[in-house]
Amino acid sequence: MMRFKKTLLIGTATIGLASSFTVTPALAATTTTPKIAAKAAIAVDSSTGQILYHKNTKQTLPIASISKLLTVYIVVQQIQAGQLKWTDQVKISPAVAKISQNSELTNVPLVSGESYSVRELVDASLVVSANAAALALGQKVSGSSANFRKLMQTTAKQLGIKGAKLYNAAGVTNGLAGGLKLTGVSNDAENKMSAQGVALLASQLLQEMPSITQITKKTNLNFEGTTYEGHNLLLKGQYQAQPGLNVDGLKSGTSDAAGGSFVGTATKRGHRIVTVVLHAGNQSPTDPARYQQTAKLMKYVYKTFKPVTIAAGTKLKGASSAEVPNGKQTTVGLRTAKVESVWIPKRDGKNSVTGSLQLDNGKKTLTAPVVNNAAVGNAYFKVDGTSPTYLPSNSSANSLTTVNSVDKANIFVRAWRAIVNWF
Repeated sequence: MMRFKKTLLIGTATIGLASSFTVTPALAATTTTPKIAAKAAIAVDSSTGQILYHKNTKQTLPIASISKLLTVYIVVQQIQAGQLKWTDQVKISPAVAKISQNSELTNVPLVSGESYSVRELVDASLVVSANAAALALGQKVSGSSANFRKLMQTTAKQLGIKGAKLYNAAGVTNGLAGGLKLTGVSNDAENKMSAQGVALLASQLLQEMPSITQITKKTNLNFEGTTYEGHNLLLKGQYQAQPGLNVDGLKSGTSDAAGGSFVGTATKRGHRIVTVVLHAGNQSPTDPARYQQTAKLMKYVYKTFKPVTIAAGTKLKGASSAEVPNGKQTTVGLRTAKVESVWIPKRDGKNSVTGSLQLDNGKKTLTAPVVNNAAVGNAYFKVDGTSPTYLPSNSSANSLTTVNSVDKANIFVRAWRAIVNWF
C-alpha cells in the first residue's frame, strides 16, 4: 500500500469551462483555471498526495514509454529488498539485441551475449527511453516477459492504481516487442494507465528513490562511448526550459495511441510537485506540445497556491480540545503531533487551515483518566471550510496528542454533574 505524508487539498468546484477543469472556490473570482490541451492532466504534491489540479484523471489511457517508470520502480524495490544490485550484470538475449536494432523504436544498441550493469540499463531507459534496455531489465528481474508482466500488474495494484492494463516493461505495443511479445494478445495491445495512476507511481518512485532525479535531469547520455540526446525539453539548457521552473524529470511517452505524453517534476522552496499530461499534441517527433502544456500547468500551480508549514504542537481551530465528561477537568487540550506541509491559496494565511476532530475511540468524548501526550485521534484538515481531496491511499489525518493529563473526577462530582445534566 502506498504511504504519503498527510496534508490538504484545497476543495474544488467547477467553473464555466468544461466540467473536467476545476478551481478552488475561494479563488474563482480572481483565478482562471488553465485549459490544458491534453486528454488528461493532474498536478500533485509528490510527498503528500495533495491534488492541485485535475482533468479527466481516472480514464485509463495508453501511456507508451511512461511505463518505464514502473519498470524502474520495480528494479528499485528489488534493490532495496537485496535481491538485485546496481552493479549486477544483465546478459543480453538475442531477442533483446534484435529489438535494440529496430529503427522504429528509441534505443541504445545492445549486443547479444554481452552484459551491461543494471545502472547502465536504468539510465538508458530513463534518459533516452531505450526500449530494449527496459525489456532487458524485465527479463533480469522475472526471467521472462510474461512473468514480468504479472509483476507489473501486481505492483500497480499494491500502489493503489486501478484499471491499469500492462503488457511489457518498455511500453511498446505487443507487436513491436518482437521475440518477447506475448502469445494470445493483440499486436496492438499497449500499456494503459490513468493520469491519477501515473501520478501515484511517479510520486512513490520519487519518495523511495529521491536520487532518481540525478538520472532524469540529464539532457544526454554517454552509452558505450556514444552520446545520445535525452527527450525532456524542459530541463535546464533545453529550448523549452522556462524561467522559474526547476524541472529535473521525469519521463516522456510517445506512440500513435498515446500521442505526446509527459510526467514532469519540479521543486521550489524545498517542495516538489509532479505533473502528468497525457495525450497532448504530437504532430512530429520534435513537437513540444506536451512540454508547453506541462509548463502551463506548473506555472498555474505556483501562481495559484503556496505551501505553508503547520508546526508540530499546533492547536488547530475545530480540533484544539476534546471533552472529558467524567474528568476533574471536563476538557483536554489537543495539539498536532508532527510537522505538516500544506498548499493553500496564495492570498490565504495559516488561519485558513482548520481541523475536524475524530477520536480513536469512535466517540465524541474521551474517558478519564487521560494521560499527557497521549495519541487520542486525528484532525482532518479543512481549508476555508472545505474538505481536502487526495490521491488514493492518502488521507488528511494529522495525529493529535493531549496537552495535559486529566484525572477521573470523584463519584460525588460525577453524580452532581449527572443531576445537573438531567435538568
